[in-house]
Amino acid sequence: MISQRPYWILTLVVLLAIDNCCGVVVSDTEWNNYKLKFGKTYANAVAENNARFYYAYNVNWMSTHNSQYDRGLKTFKLRPNQFTDMRLIHFNAMFPVATAPTTTNASPPPNVNIVPPSYDPSINFGYTIHAEDQGLKCNSGWSYSAVKAIEILNAIQTGNTVPSPLSAQQLIDCAGRTTACTKQVPQTVFDYLKMYDMPLLLESEYKNNNSQSEAGMCLVRGNVGVRVSQYSMLTADDDEALKKYVGSGFPVIVEINPTSFEFMHYSEGIYEPPVTGTRGSHFMTVIGYGTDKASGLDYWLLLNSFDTTWGERGFLRLRRSSTIKLAKNAIFPTVLG
Repeated sequence: MISQRPYWILTLVVLLAIDNCCGVVVSDTEWNNYKLKFGKTYANAVAENNARFYYAYNVNWMSTHNSQYDRGLKTFKLRPNQFTDMRLIHFNAMFPVATAPTTTNASPPPNVNIVPPSYDPSINFGYTIHAEDQGLKCNSGWSYSAVKAIEILNAIQTGNTVPSPLSAQQLIDCAGRTTACTKQVPQTVFDYLKMYDMPLLLESEYKNNNSQSEAGMCLVRGNVGVRVSQYSMLTADDDEALKKYVGSGFPVIVEINPTSFEFMHYSEGIYEPPVTGTRGSHFMTVIGYGTDKASGLDYWLLLNSFDTTWGERGFLRLRRSSTIKLAKNAIFPTVLG
């Protein structure tokens, strides 16, 4: 008979580590509330104990960061979210470096001259914009960011202040191919919709499924949706052009590096990307910019796809300055219909 002692010893060690980790005590009530809030389940007791340990460890680092924020040494705060029960190395592994196509069907950007001092479609025009949830199993920010750009541009052009969500799953299944959940890029969305004259369907017709770890079967469910006729790209690091187009009502998708503890747990404030030795790819939609009244810092307003539990209801305010370039692999829809 095989002894079960090593299993119980490991469990005991992990539990003791949880109680003593970093000076943070995670009560049963706090842990159970976290699991309930984020719908967490674990394969076995060891897996849950490990997750609880990482939760305590991460909460301790958040506490250290937030104490610096309270003293005016940081410009943004952190808080627990759906990622807090995992190691940073596992979070980073969710975002491999994307592989861009070698050719493009992009058109030259349209001519625009308006550059308002600040721009936010929700504040300026009353548009309702919701953050979606790409889940934990599929690196599909490329699809969600592109879909949101199309959705918002369509709302602006039609004057619909409460647009119906469009389907990111349609593009994951039908355009993403073998890299749909790993290294795919937003250009794939625009090439697929433009080259095949495909309509982007409503999410109510083609439901998003963030529990999949790979693309599903592409199902044609209708012919009513939003079509993309043209898209454009911006020169790398041309943040002035980025500001010009965003301020003219064009949501622009950009690639960012998400591989840091700070991005993983961003909660509120003006985010300043830390120096990191790791690389990864995630795509977000730039929808506005402005100046923070409390700090006087300029910022970009980006929409993420980590649900409303991350950031400021799913949004990120990123420091806007000449030393923090944002226009990386910037791409955006320009002509719909």
